[in-house]
Amino acid sequence: MNFTQIRKVVDELAGSAANEVKIETAGMKIHLRFSHSGESPAIVAAPPLDAQTGSEVITAPMPGVVYLSPSPEAFPFASQGEQVASGETLLLVEAMKSMLPVRAPCDAIIEEILVSDETAVELAQPLIRLRPVSV
Repeated sequence: MNFTQIRKVVDELAGSAANEVKIETAGMKIHLRFSHSGESPAIVAAPPLDAQTGSEVITAPMPGVVYLSPSPEAFPFASQGEQVASGETLLLVEAMKSMLPVRAPCDAIIEEILVSDETAVELAQPLIRLRPVSV
């Protein structure tokens, strides 16, 4: 599945009554949640677990520009060493004037932020490394 196909699914379902959809293909899992309050849909990645470190790497769901905070003067969504809850926004990826929140797939601790604010990223580029925690 490529970015164009993903965008088509998002566009088709965004105007529908659907609240959530999960798509799984070879090597990719996508979980879309739709808010009908006018917000952009969020993509929650389900990254593979690294057996050696117990870490998960969140990758870019599409090519675009990464924003680590909601505005230039605001605090970042997440910081290294911080614990985040499942579904919490970690960063934004902007493409063609659309801001797509990338959210935590589970309760986790941010091990490392692998990109800088306002940098261009490619599809599937590593963004953040997380260590899942039990609640």
